[in-house]
Amino acid sequence: MAMVNSFSSPWAFAPGLLLVGLGLGVMLTPSVNIVQSSFPEDRQGEISGLSRSVSNLGSSLGTAVAGTILVAGFTTRSYAAAMVTLAVLGLLGLTAAVLLPGTAVSARSTVGTRARDGG
Repeated sequence: MAMVNSFSSPWAFAPGLLLVGLGLGVMLTPSVNIVQSSFPEDRQGEISGLSRSVSNLGSSLGTAVAGTILVAGFTTRSYAAAMVTLAVLGLLGLTAAVLLPGTAVSARSTVGTRARDGG
């Protein structure tokens, strides 16, 4: 918020945007790997599609919410309001993810069950 008041040039935001972009780029692959490694091999196509769909939905909604706040100009500090709103939504999403029940599917248990059942 201090940068918004201190600088009138959009280039002042470039370092922060670069940092956010690098952070997302560095974390995207490991997070997808963690999600996909929780499912057996025969479900990888489905979980990959679902993972990408949810990721794209989140990106689209975040862009829509932030863009709406910025364009509507509800306050004189609409950039700060957009970022605070996105931070709150991010924390709500994190809370929802932490509260999900843990039902990890082990690939080994699925393979062992099939072999035992003759499938």
